[in-house]
Amino acid sequence: MTLFDEIITLLSDRNGSLTDALLKTKVLMHKIGHKELADWVNDELNGYPVGKPVPHYRIVHSRLVGNLQNVAYLQSNIELPTGHLSEKLRKNFHENHITQSISVVEQLASNTKGHLTVPITPEFHHKIDEVLDGYWVQKMWIQIEPTQLLNGLTEIRSRLLDFVLGLQDKLGDIDDKDIKEVAKSIDAPAMFQHMVVGDNATFVIGNHNSTNIKNKIKKGDFESLALALSEEGIEKTDIVLLKTAIDKDGMEVINANNFGPEVKGWFKIMLGKVIDASWNVELGVAAGLLTEALKAYYF
Repeated sequence: MTLFDEIITLLSDRNGSLTDALLKTKVLMHKIGHKELADWVNDELNGYPVGKPVPHYRIVHSRLVGNLQNVAYLQSNIELPTGHLSEKLRKNFHENHITQSISVVEQLASNTKGHLTVPITPEFHHKIDEVLDGYWVQKMWIQIEPTQLLNGLTEIRSRLLDFVLGLQDKLGDIDDKDIKEVAKSIDAPAMFQHMVVGDNATFVIGNHNSTNIKNKIKKGDFESLALALSEEGIEKTDIVLLKTAIDKDGMEVINANNFGPEVKGWFKIMLGKVIDASWNVELGVAAGLLTEALKAYYF
């Protein structure tokens, strides 16, 4: 059985492992001489890193649900109103970007016992309280149906199958050892763009903004950090607050994923500004920019 046959068998069987199919596809990308296309496979296998946009099939609609109470009653699992919110905040509540690895997504999609939930911190309760008549939010969360994840998995399976079948048709019946030479006459990236990513999307390798901001910052040089953050739209007052947080923490950093407590607090405040639209940037992009900027400063 050829590599093509193995991948097609896995993808055409609804019970076939999508993880195994992607791993074999990664091998195929290298064999045809286009290992750059394997970056998409790696993101699907490992999960999309912070700050990197996810493909459209990993964006699912979600509902904002919560428990409401007044002085006498408690109402549970109520869908909360969001029509009065800013467009950006509404989008953050109703549009969920699934970044986890494909194996985790498959496991989540197999959940038949209930909904998938993402808790919302109390800082945002007052945004909903504004339109509640005599009630206030006790607790709220984003709610996703497992079937929505299943739809995304099916689309990945279908699109990847189209690409592999199309590639097999172009290459013909050849041995695996001859694939790279024969594939030189085929525009595999264009086929991949059309069949897997989609005509209305662009396949991007890496994160341009995060890379740029790292290159502008010198280790331990706050002026370069401040300038880079200012260019990304962060206000001067917030940069001053960051300087205060860094001074309070000193160099209390265990590793690149664990900043000091004061800097962590500043980080959370900035992400809150993204959600309430005070800082005009996408949430995933903001988290990536801030993380890379601070890592560049500390390390």
